[in-house]
Amino acid sequence: MNFNKFIDSPLFYRVIALVFAILLFAYTNEDKLSSTRNSTDSTMLANASTTMNVALQLEVNSNKYFVTGYPEKVKVRVSGSKAMVTTISNTRNFKIYADLTNLKPGTHEVTLKQSGLNSDLDYTISPKKIKVTISNRKTKSFPVQFNYDKQRIASNYRAGSPTADPDVVSATGASSEVNKISEIIAAVEIPKETKETFSRSVLLQAVDDKGKILNVVISPQTVDVKIPVYSETTTKKVPVQLVTTGDGDSDKNYTLSSSTETVTLSGTKSNLASISSYKVSVPIDGVSSTTTKDINLTSPKNGVTIVQPKSVKVKITVGDSSSGESTLSSQTSSSESETTSSSTKSSQDESESESQTSSQSSSSSED
Repeated sequence: MNFNKFIDSPLFYRVIALVFAILLFAYTNEDKLSSTRNSTDSTMLANASTTMNVALQLEVNSNKYFVTGYPEKVKVRVSGSKAMVTTISNTRNFKIYADLTNLKPGTHEVTLKQSGLNSDLDYTISPKKIKVTISNRKTKSFPVQFNYDKQRIASNYRAGSPTADPDVVSATGASSEVNKISEIIAAVEIPKETKETFSRSVLLQAVDDKGKILNVVISPQTVDVKIPVYSETTTKKVPVQLVTTGDGDSDKNYTLSSSTETVTLSGTKSNLASISSYKVSVPIDGVSSTTTKDINLTSPKNGVTIVQPKSVKVKITVGDSSSGESTLSSQTSSSESETTSSSTKSSQDESESESQTSSQSSSSSED
């Protein structure tokens, strides 16, 4: 009775309508899901191919032999189902190698092999064969040498002794190549006008006695190089040479003197080597009586950068000239010996001249 009432009620028809709606939805989407699944399966089963660059590995007794002539990488083309090709391309869990385990020193042609590729994949290695040279292995230690352009150091600066960390490296290779090594060089490129210590990591090269780069493995391949650069400036004490300049009174005699007998010059060592005295010019224009002047000292244009002290006091002693002509003289304790030497030389020259004149006169009388 109650069931009959439920069938006649609106709720019953609503439930029936909902059930039919669900069944209709399920039926419609079953076709779509089946179509999508078939499409996915078809895509995954489709064939594809890709080409990869793969590092070439060598199977050899590396403690005994050294191998040269082989390429670092080879090309591998794989073909098969798209899923498998995509997987192998992403993971690259396979290797290409050359089996040299049963070969002796010499040059050999070897067929490349693979390991790790799925048997369902087709592959092609390019090149298929390579030529390699197997040599007896040798390792030797060498100190690091340096090569750089000293002309790139700034003027008035000098480079000290370069250092490397580490300063001794090892070279490994075919015994014939290692035996040719003349030195291991760190070629350092320093900037122009370098004025301060220069540091850089530098790649090493092994060269023979003609400078040719050799095919060996250097360990470590790079070293930290340090080239100290310092100012070449030094100091030197030289005697003061007082010299009058200008025109004084024609009837006066001028004598110069100073308590400062030497000055200290700063400059490059090479330029200071050629300087034996420092000339101080003292103007006497308008000076008619004894006076003292402060003379500023300037750096001469010959590599001298600093003069100490910066000024000197010079006494200008003025006296009457007995000859009626202007006499300009200078005094300095360090130049007295040079004046004496010059006077002596002048006397000797005069004596030699007189001797030659007498000889010529005697010869003329005899004629």
